[in-house]
Amino acid sequence: MSSYPTPSQYQEALQAPAVAFSDSELQDSTPRTNPLGLPQPITGSFAAVFPVTTATGGRYAAKCFLSEMPAQHARYEAVAEALEAADHDAFVEFAYQPEGISVRGNAYPLLKMEWTEGTTLNRFVDDHLDRPGVLDRLVEAWARLMADLEGMDLAHGDLQHGNVLVETAGEALRLRLVDYDTMYVPALEGRASAEVGHRNYQHPDRTDADFGPALDRFSGLVVYTALRACAARPELWDEYNTGENLLFRDADFYAPEESSLFDALAQTESLRALTDALRTACYVEPADVPPLADVREGRLEPSQVSVSRSRARQGRDAAERSTVARVFLPTTIGGGGIALGLAAVGWFLVAAGVLLVGMGVGVGVVATRYRRLSLVRRRRRLEQEAGRFASAIRELEREVESLQEKRAELRTSMDERRQERLREIQAKVLHDRLKHHFVEEVRNVEGLTHKHVVRLKAANLRTASEVTPEAVEKVRRISDRARARLKMWRAALEEKYTDEIPDALSPAQERRLQRYIEHRIEDLDEQIARTREKSQTQRTERERIEERLDEMPDLSVGRYVRYLLRIDTLPDRAEGPPTPAPRSEADSPPDRAPVPEPVEDDRPWWE
Repeated sequence: MSSYPTPSQYQEALQAPAVAFSDSELQDSTPRTNPLGLPQPITGSFAAVFPVTTATGGRYAAKCFLSEMPAQHARYEAVAEALEAADHDAFVEFAYQPEGISVRGNAYPLLKMEWTEGTTLNRFVDDHLDRPGVLDRLVEAWARLMADLEGMDLAHGDLQHGNVLVETAGEALRLRLVDYDTMYVPALEGRASAEVGHRNYQHPDRTDADFGPALDRFSGLVVYTALRACAARPELWDEYNTGENLLFRDADFYAPEESSLFDALAQTESLRALTDALRTACYVEPADVPPLADVREGRLEPSQVSVSRSRARQGRDAAERSTVARVFLPTTIGGGGIALGLAAVGWFLVAAGVLLVGMGVGVGVVATRYRRLSLVRRRRRLEQEAGRFASAIRELEREVESLQEKRAELRTSMDERRQERLREIQAKVLHDRLKHHFVEEVRNVEGLTHKHVVRLKAANLRTASEVTPEAVEKVRRISDRARARLKMWRAALEEKYTDEIPDALSPAQERRLQRYIEHRIEDLDEQIARTREKSQTQRTERERIEERLDEMPDLSVGRYVRYLLRIDTLPDRAEGPPTPAPRSEADSPPDRAPVPEPVEDDRPWWE
C-alpha cells in the first residue's frame, strides 16, 4: 500500500478497538483519551503511538506506521528473534503484526510493544542536575549498557534522548531502549540501515551504508561524554540544551575544532581526555570509532586509527595522499607501459587484456575510495537527512489536509449529527418504557401461549425492549405466525408511547450538541496549528541542511581521479559546512583556560 493513514485517521479507527485491532488482547483494550474522549496518540514524523490498557490491566504501546519502511516485516522478525535470544532487561517485548490494524477497510502493520514507565534521558538529566551522585550512577549504567551491546554483537542504531528511558527503583537505575526501526542484529548483516539516526547524536560521516555492530559507538560516546559533562559542570546544561539534544549538536561534530562546547569541556581537567577522544572520533570513519570501554580504560590497540589534531584540522581525506594516491599514478603509468610493451612485440590481445583488467581494477579502487571519502559521505548523509525531512513534511501536510477535511465535515454535518443524536435519545426513551413490559404479557395476545414465553426466555429475551424484529427472527422452534404476532405486540407498545418520545432535541440537548461540535472544532484547530508548527520546524531544519549542502564543496569523481593523477587537489575543509556559532565574549568565563596545543603527528590520538 503506497499511502498509509494519517494520525487522525488512526485516531478515528481506534474509537472502536474491537473492530480496528486484529490482536484479541488489543481488541478488548481501552486507548488513552484526550478531554474529548478521543484516543490520544504520541505522534512522530513516521509513526503514531497509542498507549492502551487491556481488560486485564496490561499496558501496551500500539505503534501505527505513517509510511512503509524497506523490508519492514523481515527486519522486525530478525530483531525479535535476536532480542529474545539476548534476554536483556534493556529491551522491551514487542510483536510485529503485518495486518494488525484496520483503517477504513484496509489492513496496515502494527507494532505492539510493552509499555514501560520511564523518564526520557534528557528529562532525567534535567531533573537531576543538582544531584551529581545520581548522574554518576547514570554514567556507570550507560557504560554497562554499551559494554553489553558490544558483547551481544547488537546495535540500536538510533541512540538518542527520546529512545532511552530511565527507570528508578530506590537507588538503582535501569535503562530501557525503545524504537527498534534501525536496530542491527547479525541476521541483518549486509543490509542498509533504514535510517541514519538523530542528527545530534550520530557521526557526521554516517550514511545508510553504515550498518554493523559498531553502529552505536559514536552515539554511545556522545551520550557518555555529555553525561560526564553534566555531572562535572551542570551549568553547561542551560547554555547548550535545546530540548533535542544532550549538550552536543550536529554542527559540533561537523567542525569540532570550531565548537565552543568542545572548547568549554576541554577546560575541565577531568573531561579533557574524553573530549579529545570524541573530538577525534568525528574525523575517523564511523566503524573505526573505538568501543566506549576502550576509551574509558585506555585499552586501545596501536593498530586502531589514529588522527592527530593537526591532521584532523585538515580532514581525514588528506590522508588519502599517503595511501592510494601515492601509488595510483605510478601504478597507472606502469600498467600502461606494460600494455604498450606487449603491443609493441605484437601481443595485442594480451595487451588489451592487461589494459582492460587494469582499468577494471582502477575503476573499482577509485569507486571504493571515493565512497569512503569524508566529504562524499557527509554530503550523502546531509542529502539523506534532507530527504527524510522532506518525507516528514509531506506526512505532516497530509495530516493537515485530513484534519481540515474533518473540520469541514463537522461544520456541514450538523443536521446529520442532530438527527443521529435525536435517534439515540428516542431509542433510550423507548427502551426505558419497554423494559418494564415483560414477555409474560404475550400470553394475553391471541395465538400466543406459555410455550412461546419459554421459547423467548430460552433466547434470552425477557422484556419488550429486547423483543426487536431482528431478535424475534432468531428465536427457534416458533411458527411464522407466532413471529408476526410477537412483532405486532411490540409495535402496539411502541404506538402506545408515541406521544412520550421526543421529536426534537430539547434546548439543553441542542446546546450540549453545539458545545460538543465547538469543542471538537477547537481541538481540530489546535491539532492543525501544532501540525503546521511541526511542519515549519521540519522546513527550517531542511533549509539549514540544504544551506550546509550548498556551502559544502562538491567533490566529483572526475576531480578525485585528477587528484589521484596528481593534476588537481581535494577541496579544503575550510570550504566546508558552517561551523558552530561560538559563544559571545559576554558568555565566556573571565579566566578562560587556553585550549591545549595540538599533539605531534606521530602521537596516537587516544593519548
